[in-house]
Amino acid sequence: MTSDYFLRLQFVYSMRSRIVLLLIIIPLLTSCVSSLQRLSEKESSLKTQGGYDSYLALEYLEFSRNLVVIKDHSKSKYFAEKGLAVIAGADVIPEDPAKWKADPVQMEEMILMQRRLEMVMMVPHMRFYMPIQLAHLSYLYDCWISRESKAVFRADELAQCRTRFYKLLDEVELYIDDLKKDKQPKVEIKEPEFERFEILFDLNSSKFNDKANKDLVATIKHLLTLKGDYRILLVGNADRTGRELYNQNLALNRAEVVKNYLVKNGVVKDLIELRSVGEDFPDIITKSGMQQQINRTVGVYVLKGFGSFSSFPLPLIENYVYREEVKKARAERGLKN
Repeated sequence: MTSDYFLRLQFVYSMRSRIVLLLIIIPLLTSCVSSLQRLSEKESSLKTQGGYDSYLALEYLEFSRNLVVIKDHSKSKYFAEKGLAVIAGADVIPEDPAKWKADPVQMEEMILMQRRLEMVMMVPHMRFYMPIQLAHLSYLYDCWISRESKAVFRADELAQCRTRFYKLLDEVELYIDDLKKDKQPKVEIKEPEFERFEILFDLNSSKFNDKANKDLVATIKHLLTLKGDYRILLVGNADRTGRELYNQNLALNRAEVVKNYLVKNGVVKDLIELRSVGEDFPDIITKSGMQQQINRTVGVYVLKGFGSFSSFPLPLIENYVYREEVKKARAERGLKN
């Protein structure tokens, strides 16, 4: 009897310990899901609203979801709440490296990059002209500090957020520098007029599939109707499967085959410019190795009334195209722009 009694007593204490542990864990998990769920519920409205704050909240939403996948629930909750704070109108700031116990070797570099990011954000009207790019830039810095600030991520192939942050920051700063060079008063401000067509490709391929052939036929028909001064820019893209150099070359090959097709079908060769951005400017941000067809494209940009694309960085071109698409969608719904 005594032995049975002690066994039962031990069982009771064991069950109590488990219950106490569950009572501690369940609220933590629930709060994490709750923050992410509340942000997820606003996803549709954020996508239709546009603007810097909406894009930044969407960046934090995607980051929070990715953190859940790797079971980092505390950070997922943190960035979901940061996204909700952005929606609420809070002026969120870049993450502090000291708070995340960053690698001391990288600390000086991080603080310097934080200052460069803040300087970009302070340029007047930048959040209006480049909302997508600045939101992505802010996310990349926070991703670097919170996830890739440890010594193990020092190598470029591991520090993906840091590497992409540097590339995009350089591109945005170059655009700002170009703005500052022209100090002469402008008699007339002429907005560039862009059109965009998209040719999709299969995985690891630069050959046209059935859909690409149909889209190319429609693109050619439109191009051959154009009159006046115009230029064509072909931008090759790749998703994040494969190595970065491979994707750069694959994206260039895709742009080349589209150029050859256009020339064979009556487009003047001298009107066409080429760029390859590889995996650096995806339509949908994914983790490394993930297949995403919408990122395997050649963008066909048409610039009317200007002699060259040289003064238009790709982020600016995409932003103009996006603004025109929003205006068109609002007009179709009977809304004022």
